[in-house]
Parts: sequence; structure tokens; C-alpha cells
Amino acid sequence: MPRYLYLLRHAQSAEKQINQNDIDRELTTVGVKEALMIGGYLHRQQIIFDAILTSTAERAKATAGLVADALKIHPDKVTLQEELYEASTRTFFQFVTQLEDHQQHVLCVAHNPVISYLAEYLTGAEVGDMATAGLSIIKFNIHSWKEVSQGNGELENYVTPEMLTN
Repeated sequence: MPRYLYLLRHAQSAEKQINQNDIDRELTTVGVKEALMIGGYLHRQQIIFDAILTSTAERAKATAGLVADALKIHPDKVTLQEELYEASTRTFFQFVTQLEDHQQHVLCVAHNPVISYLAEYLTGAEVGDMATAGLSIIKFNIHSWKEVSQGNGELENYVTPEMLTN
């Protein structure tokens, strides 16, 4: 039974201000539009997520919330995951292998560079530096998330807000 991991980089955020913690950076107006565009794309694809998991950073939480809104998913269904903020590739990989097996479609909202590295590690595809609100859709032909390993995912699609406007 195939499993799908959707890796979404948070949408565009404001630059860090003096005396501001990085975790508190918010989305810009452009970022809000980007998140809504990706949410609209996912809605048109009729994807039903078993879980939406997000970093605890404000910009990631806002991105996840806007995507959930576009999908008509109640915000309570978005789960905050502290380990996704400032995660290493290894930590993020371990997080994926510990997903619950009843979940077939999982969206993770996190940060660069780790989200780009993870997409490449899992698929062997060259993703490069994921754009803000860039979405990598990875398909695994596995029975359990525990079977996820380097290169055993297939990059089904990579979508950015810019691609959706052209």
C-alpha cells in the first residue's frame, strides 16, 4: 500500500527583527498568498491528509493553518511538532520512520535547508533549495513508515506557488 509524504517548506516570512527570536518570525503578505495557493492546489488534487504536522515556528504554524483552511480541515487537526524546528536531517528522517502506520498521506511543514536535504535523501532526486511554500510529494511503496530509507521514495511532484501562477 503506497504512502505519501508531503514536505512543505513554510511560506515567505519576514526578516528577523532586532531582539526577535527566530521562532517568532511571521509570514509576509506574499507568504500568506503562497500558503493559500499551495492549499488550493492540494484541494484541487482532492488529497485527504491523515495528519498535518508542523514545526512550532510561527511561520510554519501559519503556513500549516492556511493550508488546512484551504482544505477545509479544522485547525485542531494540525499537530505541532517541536522536533521539526531546527531539526537535523537525521532527526527529521527518524521522525518520518516513526509515523503511525494507519497514516497514508502525511503533510509536514518545516524549514530549509533540512526539508530540501530530506527530500533529496529520500528520493535520490535533485531538489535543490526548495522555494518558500515549495511542496515535494514523495511516494513510498512500503507497508510501514519504518521501511522508509535512503532513496526508496519516488519524487512524484515538486510544486511551487510560482509554478501555479504560470
